[in-house]
Amino acid sequence: MSCAPKVAPPPLYKDLDLSLNEVIKIARRDINVLKAIVSINIEKGNRQYSYVDASILLKKPSWLHMRLYRFGIMVGNFFIKENVVYTISGKGSDKFKDFGRELYYSVFWWEDLKNAMMYKQNKQYVIKAENKEIRLNSSSLQPESQEITTKDKKIYILYDKPEQQVDPTPRDRFRADFWFPSVVKITIDAYRFTVKVDKLIVNPSLGENDFKIPEEE
Repeated sequence: MSCAPKVAPPPLYKDLDLSLNEVIKIARRDINVLKAIVSINIEKGNRQYSYVDASILLKKPSWLHMRLYRFGIMVGNFFIKENVVYTISGKGSDKFKDFGRELYYSVFWWEDLKNAMMYKQNKQYVIKAENKEIRLNSSSLQPESQEITTKDKKIYILYDKPEQQVDPTPRDRFRADFWFPSVVKITIDAYRFTVKVDKLIVNPSLGENDFKIPEEE
């Protein structure tokens, strides 16, 4: 059985020497909301712990709405706004707060960069900020890793398997072919969350129950 060849993002920026502001502008584009259909595998202490499917909405600034499913049945509905977790249904957990926050900043990695500076090292751009280090592929500007330091822990994020989503109505050459890492691994303490993106939609229309916290009902 033959496998499809692995496709890599085009090296659009290989021969460019970009500034941090230019890198952020290219990465940010006009993205305000992302919707992802994902599967999440959770390990604890290198052992299988749990597995869920999820529909995830991420919206600037630092909002995340996550609906969790098992066997097609919703088992959790969480909304994170500015680090506050609202449990709409299901059982809440602090680990979802940590995971949700880091998932948001793993996607919108260019936000929350305090006192940031950037330099080029081999085939990577290295961005050092007050509490994190981000490494990007200097040819494609795809993120490859993050290391985040908080008061009591270190969080590691790895990006893998970039995939292409073609924008049917591109406004510029940077949106003509939208690439994103289809696998994101987030390690927080003893937990590792492996997120596999099955579908990604840029700036989708939102429903009336999206980002609706219980207090608004």
